[in-house]
Amino acid sequence: MMEFLRKHMRTVFAITMVGFFAGIFIGFGSYMFRKTYDSVAVIDGTKISYADFQNQLNRVVDNLRNTNTDVTPQVLAQKKQEVINDLIQQEIFWKEAQKMGITVSDNELAADIQHYPAFQVSGHFDQRAYFQVLFQRLNTTPEKFEAAERKRIAYSKLRQLIATSVRVTEPELQMEYARTHKGSMKNFEKDKAKLSETLRQEKTSLVFNQWFNQINQTLQGRVKVYLDEIEKRG
Repeated sequence: MMEFLRKHMRTVFAITMVGFFAGIFIGFGSYMFRKTYDSVAVIDGTKISYADFQNQLNRVVDNLRNTNTDVTPQVLAQKKQEVINDLIQQEIFWKEAQKMGITVSDNELAADIQHYPAFQVSGHFDQRAYFQVLFQRLNTTPEKFEAAERKRIAYSKLRQLIATSVRVTEPELQMEYARTHKGSMKNFEKDKAKLSETLRQEKTSLVFNQWFNQINQTLQGRVKVYLDEIEKRG
């Protein structure tokens, strides 16, 4: 079983994600950087603004150009879809985290932000650097950035919560070790801890994928994307 998971984990997750987003995407038209329409997507009543989509896409494109990547129409179309996916996932996971009672305190948020190297001067958080990076480089406000960070931290907690439910049994370890070592158990005790962590991560990915697939089924028809309509109107 573990061999199957190892070989097909990425494929299974990719199929799930493709199936989810294939059911909600309407399509993508030509990109224009200065539009200010309201909602590019709505997830079960929660709106994602076109301005937020623009800002994130612009940052992605800037990063590509800074690495001398040719931003062809095909590359741009791919990045647009990735940005939309990311924004939708962020809202979905945030809603699920709230349902599970996961919170992020102001102190947790502040500590997280203060550890960003981009916001530090001489190894210490600098408020001026913080505002300069947000306004000049990221083209966002502290309120929007901190809201996104709060959701990101909540997602990490959510994934960790799911991971705590995953267990790897001794028989599983022995069977997997014997399989990968042609039946020899000579160094099993020495290698057991490392193998256990590897299998736990694989099982965690599978459990997380199954959980997301359940959410996919629940949200079918309740996620709407309007990017194609917005760009056609422009």
